[in-house]
Amino acid sequence: MSKMKDYMMDIEEFCDGYYYRGLGLKDFTIDEVVEDAGMHFKTDIAKTYARQYIMENQIVFHLDQGNE
Repeated sequence: MSKMKDYMMDIEEFCDGYYYRGLGLKDFTIDEVVEDAGMHFKTDIAKTYARQYIMENQIVFHLDQGNE
């Protein structure tokens, strides 16, 4: 269980990085961040959890699904 929790926290940190590194979230859609998470972690589980984390927490995205 501990490894799964660590994995989930790694995905959360990855998503948070788009905000905290000042990458300008208006330059990225939620779908792009989710796809990047999938490529980085090389699993569909990462994509699913990244989308869930972003949508539930509305962490970094002050925007809706698209760019403005």
